[in-house]
Amino acid sequence: MVSSEHLFEKYLFENLGVSARLNHWEKERLLPRFLQDLYRAYFCHLLEHPCLVLAARSDEEISPAKLDKHVRKAGEFEPDADVIYLHSSISSFNRKRLIERKIPFVVPGNQMYLPFLGVDLREFFRKRPLEKPTQFKPSTQAVFLTALYSSPGERISLSLLAKRLQYSRMAMSRAFDEIEAAGLEIVFSKGRHRVLHVPENREHLFAEALLYLVSPVRKRLKIFGSISMSGLVPSGESALSMLGMLSEPAHPVYAASPKTWKHKEQTEDIASISIHDGASMEIEIWKYPPELFAVNNIADPLSLYLSLRHVQDDRVEIALEHLLKESVW
Repeated sequence: MVSSEHLFEKYLFENLGVSARLNHWEKERLLPRFLQDLYRAYFCHLLEHPCLVLAARSDEEISPAKLDKHVRKAGEFEPDADVIYLHSSISSFNRKRLIERKIPFVVPGNQMYLPFLGVDLREFFRKRPLEKPTQFKPSTQAVFLTALYSSPGERISLSLLAKRLQYSRMAMSRAFDEIEAAGLEIVFSKGRHRVLHVPENREHLFAEALLYLVSPVRKRLKIFGSISMSGLVPSGESALSMLGMLSEPAHPVYAASPKTWKHKEQTEDIASISIHDGASMEIEIWKYPPELFAVNNIADPLSLYLSLRHVQDDRVEIALEHLLKESVW
C-alpha cells in the first residue's frame, strides 16, 4: 500500500510542479504524547518555505476545532514553519470549516488548501487532459530553443531550466505541459521528476514544431535620440548583415527585453517617431530576453529566423535559408 507521505509528494509535484521531499521531523518526540499518537510528523520545504506536515495515523477525521488546537501546539516547536494537515479524506463540511480557520491541508489526489502559498486547489478527482496549444507561450518557446541549442542526448532538469532561463519552476512545469500537449516527444519522466531530452535530429524537431513557434518580436519601434547600447542585441536585417548574409540596412535594428527597454525609456533621452529619419533606428521588443540565446552578442539564428520568416523579400528569404544551414544544423 502506498503511504500518504509518498502520495503527498507525488500530488504536489504533479499539480504544482513542486518537489516536496518529506523528512522525518527530529522534534517529533518533543510533542505531547497524545499528538504523537494521532500524527506522524514530517518536515519539508515548499518553494523554499519551511513546512511541518502532520500526517494522520488513522482514517478517522478530526474535528476542525480540535485540529486547530493541535496545529497551534505543534507549531510552537517549529515557529518559522507553517503546519499542514495531511489526511486521506476530508468531508466537504469539514473542508469548509478548515478553510474558514485558515488551516492548511492536503488530501492527495483530491484537494489541497495552502493559503501561505496562495494555493487553493480543490476537487482534483482526476488529472485534466492537457489541451493542445495553438502556439507556444514565450516561456515554452524559450525551453524549446534550449533543447534545439543543446547537445543531442543531453537531459536537462526542470530546476536547471528554471535557473538557466530565469523563470519560475511553475512556469517551467507549464512549459513542459505545453510541449507534451503539442505531441513533441522531448519531455520524459525520470523517477518522480521530468526532464527535457535533446533528440539526435534537432532539424526534424524544429520542422515538426514550426506550427507552434512564433516570432519573438512583441513590438517594433522607430526611435531617435541618444541611446546606450547596453542591453541591446543586433537583430533583424542588422543581424543578417553582421553574419555576412545581407547588406547593411539603412537603419540599424536592435532587440531588447521589455524590462531593458522600460529602463531605457525611463533613464535615457529617447523619442519614438512614426517615420525613419536620419540617424534613427528600429527597436524590437522581444517576448523573451534576446540575450538568452545570443551568439557573439548577435540575435540567435532560430529566433532571427522566426522574426523574419514572413517577410516578403527575396533577399531575406534566401538569407534565412543559408542561416539555418550554416549556423544551426
